Amino acid sequence: MSIPTLQIYASIGAPAEANNYQSIDAAIFKSMLQGAEASGEKSALIRINSGGGSWIEAQSMYAYIKASALKIDTANDGIAASSASVIFMAGRKRSMAAHAKLMIHNCSSPAYGGIADLQLAIDQQGHLNDSMATLYANATGQPLEQIKQMMQATTWLSAEQALELGFATHITDQGKAALTPSLELSEAAGCLAEYTASLATYYATLLPSPTQSMKNLLMPIMAAAGLASITAEADDATFINAVSAAFTERDELKEKLSTAEAAIAAATLEKETAEQALAALELSNTQAAAAATEATALQVVATAITEGRILASQKGAFEALAKADIINATAALAAMPARKQTLTEQITADANGATGAEVRMPLTAGGVMAEIRANNAQ
Repeated sequence: MSIPTLQIYASIGAPAEANNYQSIDAAIFKSMLQGAEASGEKSALIRINSGGGSWIEAQSMYAYIKASALKIDTANDGIAASSASVIFMAGRKRSMAAHAKLMIHNCSSPAYGGIADLQLAIDQQGHLNDSMATLYANATGQPLEQIKQMMQATTWLSAEQALELGFATHITDQGKAALTPSLELSEAAGCLAEYTASLATYYATLLPSPTQSMKNLLMPIMAAAGLASITAEADDATFINAVSAAFTERDELKEKLSTAEAAIAAATLEKETAEQALAALELSNTQAAAAATEATALQVVATAITEGRILASQKGAFEALAKADIINATAALAAMPARKQTLTEQITADANGATGAEVRMPLTAGGVMAEIRANNAQ
């Protein structure tokens, strides 16, 4: 059964009446490629003879080829120009007929509008040119700047030039005589033929003669493999059992290795999971400790204000100190003397809604005067 062959003998882009529908776009190509993938074959060939068309459609077709499970080769049967060259470059093997041509150049598209619109169109084409140049450079191995210069100059390549620069991987001559190899290649082929003949002669000496037993020929190999039970006196049954046991041992070792690798993978996963849980717990503990320290700091400052050790206006500053160093801040506040609340502060506290122990309002005129004298004495 021959491998599936897809043919792109049309312009690249959506079919339109203007060109009698002689075009192929990415959607049509994807359907063709899916049919080839459903054939059950492992390889496919895409034959190209196209002057190009839409760069966007060609890039999509390039992506479909690269993502396919098939091993896809491309063939330039006559011309792969402009965006058609992009599709040609997607092949694992890229063959060109001896007469075929390949052309690369910068993209082009219509633009209209104001200065900003035209500048945007220029920028967009610049990005697309860079994308194409990178694709060609990666496929051929040529320097990116050289590829950009070739595109800027609109470069046409013969089959020989494309092969030399890496755009093609080989040249076909459609059934005619093969290309004459270079002198260096001929000399290399001669050396290879001579080496192959020597190698064949050497292996012929190892083959058993009609009077030589295959068992005896393989004994050195068996001895090297550690099968000491194989000797010249061993019968065929012993030989077969020893070989079978060796293969069984090999399979058992493979199974043990597979089990050990699975255990290592499971242990590695368990270790990673435990490390993540530990990190989460440590973060939670750190956050809880910070929250507890902050709560304690706020309470220490609030108590100091209640006891009259600091003023309410000093609350913010002392809270910041307590959050930064709770131990020393607590000690410093405890060392401060408690200040007796003045009559004015008592009246202010009552006016602000203070209740209980915070309200120590004198009940008589004598009490008020005593409070004033006490305040003056302080």
